[in-house]
Amino acid sequence: MKPSFFKKIIKCIVVFLFVLSSLILTKLFILDVFKIPSSSMENLLYPGDIIVVNKLKYGPKLPRSPFDIPLVNLAFYKNKNALSKIKSNWWNYNRLAGTTAIKTGDVFVFSLDISRKYFVVKRCVGLPGDTIKIIKGEVYTNSRRYNSPETVKNSYRFKLKNKKKFFTIIDSLEIEENLIYNKGSANWASALFSKHELQLIRRINCIDSIKKNVDIFNGAQQEVIKTTNSRWTLDDMGPVIIPKRGMEINLNPDTFVLYNKIFNLFENSIITQQNGTYFINGKKATRYKFKLNYYFMMGDNRKGTSDSRSWGFLPESNVIGKVQCVLFSNKNNKNE
Repeated sequence: MKPSFFKKIIKCIVVFLFVLSSLILTKLFILDVFKIPSSSMENLLYPGDIIVVNKLKYGPKLPRSPFDIPLVNLAFYKNKNALSKIKSNWWNYNRLAGTTAIKTGDVFVFSLDISRKYFVVKRCVGLPGDTIKIIKGEVYTNSRRYNSPETVKNSYRFKLKNKKKFFTIIDSLEIEENLIYNKGSANWASALFSKHELQLIRRINCIDSIKKNVDIFNGAQQEVIKTTNSRWTLDDMGPVIIPKRGMEINLNPDTFVLYNKIFNLFENSIITQQNGTYFINGKKATRYKFKLNYYFMMGDNRKGTSDSRSWGFLPESNVIGKVQCVLFSNKNNKNE
């Protein structure tokens, strides 16, 4: 066989390895593509939307196990011993420097737990060290009302004053599927409106007596973060302090209940309580210092989302990257 033939073979192999490594490095450190799994971010992002995520914004996170490395992880999925440790972190958390820090209002993708299988996208409404309070569905950060974007949706109850005008506008907005008539009165109804949609409806003067539907505490209340004696709901909770790296708290019944999940799951600190005495990894303690920064995340579709109000604070170690753009839109189940 001629030497030129071997040169071509070697050249093809080198080109293949270069392309393969470029794809892996791009997916790991620069850009990635995700599919929106739910309606939690309507009217900004819709189920089935394909989005591009920029990992350079906040700094790309280094892999914490071989299962985090695209294509390379295929070999480990076939190894039974490795597969048994798929939920474990093989290496410590590290992140390269980013071009910007996370800001209130940013929309980004993150993993919800340590399984590396379930990725979601929400909007950040609270930064490390901030104090969050929700009053009648309105978010307050450090005692200031959060100016939510026009895409944020809430549930409203209202009286129809001019049905013809009302149905004309909701047909154009394509929100009639959310309309629910209240029992006992055909003129009273409830629907999910974004701030923008609500402004349009009010402008044509076709409804009145409009009021936001606010959750009321009851024994069957869905899961929410809480303290020992809190009567919090998804629409009324707090104040709560979002943990910040280096922040110290007193260990007491309230902080133990509020932060216990992140103590064990993300901080790798086993905190137990016996007869009013607290132990960190078996040692008696009265205070705790947080190791990571955390964020408070909420979906724009406030009545159709599971977010930090229910599952708690998001650790920085779970942040994947900022939503850069929508590659393909699936609004109204139509690719655009």
